[in-house]
Amino acid sequence: MNNLFSPFEESNYETWCNQLTKDLKGITVDELKKINKDGIVVEPYYTSENSSKAVSCFSHTGWDICEHIEVKDEKSANQKALAALKGGASGICFYINKKINTTLLIQNISIEHIYCAFYLTNDSLHVLNDLKNFHSQINPHDSKIKCFVLIDPLYLLVKYGEWHTNQTKDLETLNELQTISVNAELYQNAGATLVNELAITLTHLNEYLNYLFDGNTLTNKKIIHLTCSVAGNFFMEIAKIRAYRNLIDLVQKQYNIQLPIHIHVNTTQLNKSNVDAYTNLLRTTTEGMSAIIGGCDSLSILPYNYGFEETNSFSERIARNQQHILKEESYLDKVCDISKGSYYIETLTQQIAEKAWEKFKEIENKGGFINAYTSGLISEIITTDANNLISLFKTEKVVLVGVNKYKNSNDKPLGLHSNLNIENKSTFNIIKPIRLVEHKV
Repeated sequence: MNNLFSPFEESNYETWCNQLTKDLKGITVDELKKINKDGIVVEPYYTSENSSKAVSCFSHTGWDICEHIEVKDEKSANQKALAALKGGASGICFYINKKINTTLLIQNISIEHIYCAFYLTNDSLHVLNDLKNFHSQINPHDSKIKCFVLIDPLYLLVKYGEWHTNQTKDLETLNELQTISVNAELYQNAGATLVNELAITLTHLNEYLNYLFDGNTLTNKKIIHLTCSVAGNFFMEIAKIRAYRNLIDLVQKQYNIQLPIHIHVNTTQLNKSNVDAYTNLLRTTTEGMSAIIGGCDSLSILPYNYGFEETNSFSERIARNQQHILKEESYLDKVCDISKGSYYIETLTQQIAEKAWEKFKEIENKGGFINAYTSGLISEIITTDANNLISLFKTEKVVLVGVNKYKNSNDKPLGLHSNLNIENKSTFNIIKPIRLVEHKV
């Protein structure tokens, strides 16, 4: 009877490979491996031999549930923000592209106590001065920065294809900020692969660090705020968010600095449907899970009809409640870095980070972000990725239920705001978001 309790023989990766080949009657592990478009190797199974020692990428457990608000007029934006906060949001993201009455916009909102991000263009820079007593201040209750005024000249450059005034004048705005803001959501929404998105984002950040670094430190800078988007490849996106944090730390080490990092994530518009629109709820839920498990600090799940028609109180409430379910019913806020120790995700994180770092160095060797963009290199990288993705989508090698397969013929399509046929009269190539639904056969 004692033999029943004897320890099992210790197995290793090679033992599993041999057993698998035997069970599958000659099919080897190498035949089961998949290599994706980024060159990431996906094994059929993982053991501790696949990954190095697990290290936590972040230490926080919760995240802020955010409402995405485009400010068309101050009064309605304020009412929408108050309704969102009453409905359980703990953060507000205001997108402002014109001169506004800031006092009216934030009326009755304690922006010093909630996560609050103001995304500005050059036409709304006055908000920076209007909020000088709030932005980048440490909240005494949790020792965190709550209010962010975010100006990203390089994001505006690639979005509009030209400098607002000129390169020198536009970059001077960075000196007025205590936050280094990098808005990278456009890269994925424009079709960039995961590795190229990371690499371009690192180059984007490094351009700022190189500009701001005075040879010893970054004067008055308190935090790096990254905005990115997350798509539907569940495990890859988890690994991507984790890799973002690791790689930003690695870039900072080159300057001997260590600023804290805030990662805000929006769900992508790349894969959303204007037919069977409620399937977007499923997509954004899994995307939100990827962002949370990957370690985002704040998250905006965009309403299922965002970008196709005017969002309404119902779609906005459902978007907030998706996060409430993930927090209050799925308990994703109870453990920090819950993917730590997953051999699969740890290995993906490592592979993605290594390939993105090599691509980052390639772009840096071309002279950095501005040179790579103005020469057309970054646009070429993203356009190539987008065309490959569209081709896979058209041939149903990339499947979106309700869009290019299993479509409901009885569904009436929502309106679609096309981005592809806008004439480019700017100085440089605009990096434009795409939607695969525009390319369905």
